Amino acid sequence: MTSVDSNVIFAAVLQHEAHHPVAVQCLRDAGDDGPVFVSPVVYAELMASKRPEALRDFLVLARISVAWSMPPEVWERAGRAFGDYARQRRSGSVPHRLIADFLIAAHAAHHGLRVLTFDRTVYDAMFPDLLVTPR
Repeated sequence: MTSVDSNVIFAAVLQHEAHHPVAVQCLRDAGDDGPVFVSPVVYAELMASKRPEALRDFLVLARISVAWSMPPEVWERAGRAFGDYARQRRSGSVPHRLIADFLIAAHAAHHGLRVLTFDRTVYDAMFPDLLVTPR
């Protein structure tokens, strides 16, 4: 089972993106491995775009569901990881990231999902137990 980051969906839907062919293939491969989901955070990111209807239609056509459950453990793990990351950020050792990235990672970890993303920064740095693709 796979949780898809918004950057992959944007690349698949907005065909001018450089990652479009890779995104489409990665989504096909993920679907071959079982159910594919987005977190509520990714869904919100998609709905904030200029083309929310196209993105919502894409989710339906691609059979990507929203895994709506985000219990307190998800929020707590994301908050702790974000705090640790922010402390590292002050030392200048990591780039700036938003808490949304940490919520996506904690959500996937909680539900036992691998993450499909084109930006591994937060996942690799703060969620080493999480399976992230593509490698």
